Amino acid sequence: MKTSVKVSIIVGLLFFLISGGLIYYNYYFVYSEGTRVGVLIKFSNKGTVYKTYEGEIIQPGIKAANSIQMKSNTFKFSVTDEELAEKLMALQGQEIEIHYKQFHKNLPWRGETYEDQEGQYIVDELIRIKNDNPNAYGL
Repeated sequence: MKTSVKVSIIVGLLFFLISGGLIYYNYYFVYSEGTRVGVLIKFSNKGTVYKTYEGEIIQPGIKAANSIQMKSNTFKFSVTDEELAEKLMALQGQEIEIHYKQFHKNLPWRGETYEDQEGQYIVDELIRIKNDNPNAYGL
């Protein structure tokens, strides 16, 4: 083989490996995982091309939106498992604990990307439902 062909093959393989590594790191590598507790205030199935399940819980406390404003401490997430989505749809207004995985970047068929959150949060498990809500709305 000629040297230029060998160099082209090596450059092509390096490009392929680096591109594959970057795609994996940004879209499939689980950057963080953990649990969140809060009142499930919103859950819906939405999207034009890709229908995804999107939810939002209010967590205890408040956070600063900027140096002047304060806002509620909300956690926005997506759900890819339809069975879990049906359970969550029935639990709106209740305090729940969920397990999530965070990815660096979003894939459109996996759910929304929210401006006020880094990465994409995918809820994969309902851990606990708090059953002692006195007014049934978790407030």
